Amino acid sequence: MLVIDDRDTPLTLADERIARAIRENNARLVIIDPVQAFLGADVDMNRANEVRPIFRSLGDIAQATGCAIMLIGHLNKAAGTQSTYRGLGSIDITAAVRSLLFIGKLKDSPTMRVLIHEKSSLAPPGQSLAFSLGDEKGFEWIGAYDITADELLAGTDSGKTESKTAQAQMLILELLADGKRMPSAELEKAVNERGISSRTMRTAKSRIGDRLVTEKDGTAWVCYLRD
Repeated sequence: MLVIDDRDTPLTLADERIARAIRENNARLVIIDPVQAFLGADVDMNRANEVRPIFRSLGDIAQATGCAIMLIGHLNKAAGTQSTYRGLGSIDITAAVRSLLFIGKLKDSPTMRVLIHEKSSLAPPGQSLAFSLGDEKGFEWIGAYDITADELLAGTDSGKTESKTAQAQMLILELLADGKRMPSAELEKAVNERGISSRTMRTAKSRIGDRLVTEKDGTAWVCYLRD
């Protein structure tokens, strides 16, 4: 592992040393932890117009070099707020990334953590996974875990059918947002990959009601939302 020495000149996300280090070392992964510490003293992380150009530049570097850039950030204390607004700083930080993961601790299980793939712009989101950090066994994978990001960040654990139905409903609305049309089979697969059964998905569809349209397009059934 290589580290950029910034003892003399503090490193920022706009620093050309990041791109130079990637190219000189043919790096395939850069980890910045925590991201808020490297925005720069003159940048207000809560102002979108100041944050947006920095992350656009990082994205350009990643695309040009083929290097993955992992940003590790902290959450704010605004319990009850939608998950995508829980990151410290402007929402543009969350909007800029192509993949967003949350790791949280369950309120009633102090040694258990859950990893949730909250945003995935380039591929279907991965399944939520739980792991434990115990004194005796150390790190141990537990496996698939059914919980939403909002529930996790609120510190609640809900494996109830009602929670799964709400999760399926939110996912369907998200996948079909902005006038998107999706084959029924692909929509069901995307929901199933989140650990939600087809039966629960049917219940979620009925709750959405007439707004959700399923009609035949050629040989396939296609779903979309009414305006």
